[in-house]
Amino acid sequence: MAAFQISEVPSHINTFERLAVWAAMSLQSAANGLQVNVVAGGGQAPAIQVQNAVTADNQNRFIVAMYLPVDQDALNSPTEKTWMATKEITSSSPGSNLLSN
Repeated sequence: MAAFQISEVPSHINTFERLAVWAAMSLQSAANGLQVNVVAGGGQAPAIQVQNAVTADNQNRFIVAMYLPVDQDALNSPTEKTWMATKEITSSSPGSNLLSN
């Protein structure tokens, strides 16, 4: 499990958008190249990928793709929050550059 402490979230992260990108980048770093088979018979894709691209409206945007495993029983639990069904993919920590301002 790639556990973290709330104190590791850089203090400059003050919006959900920044938090989402930081979390994805941190998990991408911790996953260290982990790949998953997304399409049957196809090649593998990164389990976590954060890219920067210019979209058709000429805006720079982060594109975040995550393939996180789900515990189906937990997903259908009447008492747990939906996100609690997410299974861990790594026990590594992200690079230290992601854990400071």
